[in-house]
Amino acid sequence: MHVTLGEKWIATFAPEYTEEQKKLFLLGTVFPDIRYLGVIKRTQTHFKGMTLEKVYATDSPFMRGMYFHSFVDEYRDRCVRKTGIEKTITEIPRSQQGTFLKLIEDQVLHSQYRWPEFKKYLMSIPEDEKKFGLELSALTQWHTALTLYFSTKPSMILQQVGMFEQNILTLDAQTIKSWGTLLPQYADSSEMKKHVEQMLHAFDEAFTSLHVVQQ
Repeated sequence: MHVTLGEKWIATFAPEYTEEQKKLFLLGTVFPDIRYLGVIKRTQTHFKGMTLEKVYATDSPFMRGMYFHSFVDEYRDRCVRKTGIEKTITEIPRSQQGTFLKLIEDQVLHSQYRWPEFKKYLMSIPEDEKKFGLELSALTQWHTALTLYFSTKPSMILQQVGMFEQNILTLDAQTIKSWGTLLPQYADSSEMKKHVEQMLHAFDEAFTSLHVVQQ
């Protein structure tokens, strides 16, 4: 969702971006979650109380992307809590519903974005990422993982990994196999498609509100 919304942000607030600036911004929108590799603390990549005003006020395209990631996380969480949509995912344990819902959203959005273009951006590691002092091997692993993730729908990845009885991060092999089956079922439901549509609309309204104020 961060990349899809990132494109919308660029179109609204930075249409003058060059291809290189666009690349850095979009890479910044996904970089914060490198923490899932266990190589950096969440507090180093996520920023509390982030607003669109703070994102816009930042000069660096990459840092703008990172700040935007935090804004999306917080704004999305407020929307999810307001609708209570997670409670409808009855076949998933409560502690995992949040993660599963994010996968549902990515599943629904997968067909709505030009992923080959974004995957080209992942072919190189920008200096902005190296400044965080992480091992080059970790950055390479991150870019490789993202390339795989954005190559197909999340359910296909879960199904493929499930065939080899492999764990992924905090998910055990049995959970992965189960999710590989359940994910497309939930994502194809009218309720979840409506949820994603309403979520995108909420972000569009937030973007428009600030854009009007700036004019």
